[in-house]
Amino acid sequence: MREKILYIYPDCSTFIQKDIAFLSRKYEVVTPGHTWSNKNRTPLNFFIQLLFLSRHMLSCRAVFVMFGGYWSFLPALFGKITGKSVYIIPGGTDCVSFPSLNYGSLRKPVMRAFIKWSFSLCTKLLPVDESLVESEYHWLENPDYPKQGFKYFFPNLNTPYQVIHNGFDPEFFNSDPSVKRSDSFIALAPVSNMVRVRIKGVDLLIDLAKRFSHCSFTLVGISESMAAQLAPLPANLRLCSLLPKEEFISLLAESQFVLQLSVSEGFPNALCEAMLCHCIPVGSPVGAIPAIIGETGFILSSPERNCLYARFEEILKSEPETRLQLGLKARERIAATYHIERREAAFAELLEQQSRSKDQRLGKRFTFL
Repeated sequence: MREKILYIYPDCSTFIQKDIAFLSRKYEVVTPGHTWSNKNRTPLNFFIQLLFLSRHMLSCRAVFVMFGGYWSFLPALFGKITGKSVYIIPGGTDCVSFPSLNYGSLRKPVMRAFIKWSFSLCTKLLPVDESLVESEYHWLENPDYPKQGFKYFFPNLNTPYQVIHNGFDPEFFNSDPSVKRSDSFIALAPVSNMVRVRIKGVDLLIDLAKRFSHCSFTLVGISESMAAQLAPLPANLRLCSLLPKEEFISLLAESQFVLQLSVSEGFPNALCEAMLCHCIPVGSPVGAIPAIIGETGFILSSPERNCLYARFEEILKSEPETRLQLGLKARERIAATYHIERREAAFAELLEQQSRSKDQRLGKRFTFL
């Protein structure tokens, strides 16, 4: 019988499914049958999770929890009581606070307390990028805080941490670099309210489309109701709802640039997927975006419109051969630095270290006896 791993999350997104897939090759991965997206169900979710942990905690090898929040507290507490290893994966919103934008889990006092307790009780934190630990903030003028990250907001936190980046499959995300529409831009920004419009930089994208009418822009992930609120939109901006991966890859294959204009980000998966499809990255200097882009694209300095437009004028002056080479380098960077095998190997080593530590503790106990 295979050992059991618990994997807990507020909602099961694509990158969580990837973790579960590679863990399932060796372990029996048990996940909860509910999500935490409905705030009105939070008390009921605590009760359901209590039953889930009571049933599985003692028989599991370890517990992984994606994001800090209400859902991470009981697993961390149970782990402390039972001696089981609990690893929390900070992913973005659980490490930031933007009160003026009504964004970030740490802006809410109660949620912030649960995150702090969870981070303090767990065995180890596994942030998906170093920027989530502590980083200076330079994008918005007069930001709420000069820095973001859990070490900034919880300076006395002593829980060890290890950065394990998200991973991607270069074989699945691929395209012909020579088949690109010139001056075409794409962005994935799942938005259903005006807060998300600002956070994901959709307002900037719309203004860019209006300014550069000879370019084509595609925005993936916007709901019909949100599109209606943003109307009228420029004719050169195409809107798409969230698409199956195969259709999304088809759009990436024809797009020359990918835009990531976020106010706040953890580790933007769509940016990496687009770069694997030879899209030239253009992004804001927040979260993991600068580290992901490296020297393969363009990092913006300010959302101020005149500054933004001037930078785009420079980008659009780049030669066709330069663009081709940047697209090739973008793919090479993601394939080399953020391959899914690297994340899988890091998880395997983490669990192996846990096993060795357990054996050493047992050895010392028997020696004492």
